[in-house]
Amino acid sequence: MNNKKKKQWLYEFEAVETIRNEDGSQESKTRYFSIAKPNRRAREEGELFYAAETSRFAKAGVLPKAAWNTILSNGGGAISDLDREGYGTLLMRYRDLAFEVQTSLLKDENERTEVESEKLSEAVLELGVIGREVQAFEADQINIFENTAEAKARNRTILWWVMCLAHEKVKTDYKPVIDAKSFEDKLDLYDDLEEDVDGNNFILNVLKRTMYLITVWYLGRASTNEELAEFDKTFKSEGLGIGTEERQPVSLEAVTEVLGEAVAVGLYPDKKVKTDEVKTDEVKTDEVKTDEVKTDEVKTDEVKTDEVKT
Repeated sequence: MNNKKKKQWLYEFEAVETIRNEDGSQESKTRYFSIAKPNRRAREEGELFYAAETSRFAKAGVLPKAAWNTILSNGGGAISDLDREGYGTLLMRYRDLAFEVQTSLLKDENERTEVESEKLSEAVLELGVIGREVQAFEADQINIFENTAEAKARNRTILWWVMCLAHEKVKTDYKPVIDAKSFEDKLDLYDDLEEDVDGNNFILNVLKRTMYLITVWYLGRASTNEELAEFDKTFKSEGLGIGTEERQPVSLEAVTEVLGEAVAVGLYPDKKVKTDEVKTDEVKTDEVKTDEVKTDEVKTDEVKTDEVKT
């Protein structure tokens, strides 16, 4: 009797590959990709990898977040009192407007008066303006903390998860997109793909898309198929190059860092404020928390980065 458990999937999507034939003609082929749902053992391996990477970066001289907090607090903080006050005012105004919009949306469109509809449109427009100001402010501040040992370990761990969870469905079977035993071997295979960007443009863009989805999952912004589908829709609507052969993919490590920062500061939000007149993204203003790891207690040579069974 086969007691092997069937692999579960966080999210599945399809991508269309354009194939150029030798005679100059083109044909389209739909390929199917899946993000595996990690089990308890895989999550433990991921946590251990993050801890080991945090320790490795700290030993290499990259300051942990706790050290940066101490430095900034001794120097009066990362921002001035005036900037902090202005930021607080923006947040309070944003929350008041968001409450106003949500209250208005409790009524159906045909139940609102003309005055109520006008106020709703104005509130949503102002939400968009304030949202962009908040995003710009937070992006400036997060740059400081993107150079911590925890942030660099986070980006490295997201890359590790991509290598472990990305699969392609071929008929009834699933195979890893990057098929190798160890993490370093997987990175070597990816480097080989990058050596021929033109020939591997499609799969590199699929990995970029997978990277984004795993980033929002890892940072706790999405955990269900439906939530990931919303993020996938947002990602594609932003025109970030998936399936667009004119756009050349950049280094996967660079994508990890950029997407990690963008999701962290809310540039790709969880939800959107919806009205029939105007659409604007809701800003996620909560600060992303990373675990503080004691670097003297973690030994990097004890961590195994071989392929995880998900």
